[in-house]
Amino acid sequence: MKIDQVKELLPKQLLDIAEAIGLPATQRLVDELGGTTWPVAKGVRRLGIIRHAALTDVIGEEAAGIMAKHWGSVPLYIPKCDSAIRRLRDLEINNQFEQGVREGISANTLVAELARSYKLSDRRIWEILKQPSPEATGDLFH
Repeated sequence: MKIDQVKELLPKQLLDIAEAIGLPATQRLVDELGGTTWPVAKGVRRLGIIRHAALTDVIGEEAAGIMAKHWGSVPLYIPKCDSAIRRLRDLEINNQFEQGVREGISANTLVAELARSYKLSDRRIWEILKQPSPEATGDLFH
């Protein structure tokens, strides 16, 4: 996740988690547990050990230890971050389209390839391409 590009779309709690455990672990956390409330366990009692082990499988031992230290015994909602993920997808679609155009590939061919690649309709790809670029408007950084 290119967090700087979607920072305003992410909840503060997730930004705090990303600061504590790093972006790669946070991305795995959202991918695997997004949309759920996870009781972050300290790993002391039997159930806590099981929950800590499950979290370790998702984000690694070091990150799970940091989360247990900061949020141990607290049920923590892990957001899905759908709007941020969509924004990143749309930015990537725009980047791939612009790159293809620079390479001389026709717009219709690029749209068809992007639609297949992202499992979207060609109409949706055209809609994404017609949206103003967030970089140009400054939406992402201000």
